[in-house]
Amino acid sequence: MDKWLNQIIQGDCLEVMRELPDKSVDMIFTDPPYKLTGGGKGNSLLRKPELENCAFTTTGEVFSNPTPEFSDWIPLLYRVLKENSYVFIMSNDRNVRDIWQECEKTGLIFCELLVMNKGAGVPSSYFFKSAEFILMFRKGGYKKLEVFGQKTVFNVNMPIGDNKVHPTEKPIELIIPIIKACSKTGDIIFDPFSGSGSTAVAALNTGRFFIGIEKEPKYCDIARKRVEQAQAQQSLFG
Repeated sequence: MDKWLNQIIQGDCLEVMRELPDKSVDMIFTDPPYKLTGGGKGNSLLRKPELENCAFTTTGEVFSNPTPEFSDWIPLLYRVLKENSYVFIMSNDRNVRDIWQECEKTGLIFCELLVMNKGAGVPSSYFFKSAEFILMFRKGGYKKLEVFGQKTVFNVNMPIGDNKVHPTEKPIELIIPIIKACSKTGDIIFDPFSGSGSTAVAALNTGRFFIGIEKEPKYCDIARKRVEQAQAQQSLFG
């Protein structure tokens, strides 16, 4: 496993995950891509020039590569996850049911539905959307959490403006308490859809190892730079 540790691997997660050994990671936290309901948005909302190539499209695709089906990668998550361990999958409201059903098909056991409160609401035909969801499942038997008393709603400050380096970037402050609660120092945290590397940085900042996979080369580069910065900070203060 050493060759995989603390690496952001550029490639197709479906191919890379097949190379990972069975029951080799201690926890999974990922924010997978999914098509936007209703065909997405015609124009990109992103202002940074280096992000403009991943504009929201009329096909519903957010990124340039086709979105894999949940049934393609969730069974692979199950295979690489150790027994009595936890997996966290982020979702919008439209995809919660499909992800939930696919997870249960593989044998994962539902634990909690967590909420990320983003604060500001995104306009909708109904109620303005101010939350995303995190499905928590376990493989095998119950394992007591390392941190007791964490609430199911996480109030976070979303990356905006020049601080935002990925169209669906999630704040590190969301991921750190989940990692602390559901893994131990020295464990391996896995993210097959690394994006800008938030999970990897959160793992480093909590004394864990990480394995990340990212298909888009430019985001792989961004994630690697963020990891290097986190490692430099640790060296500076450690």
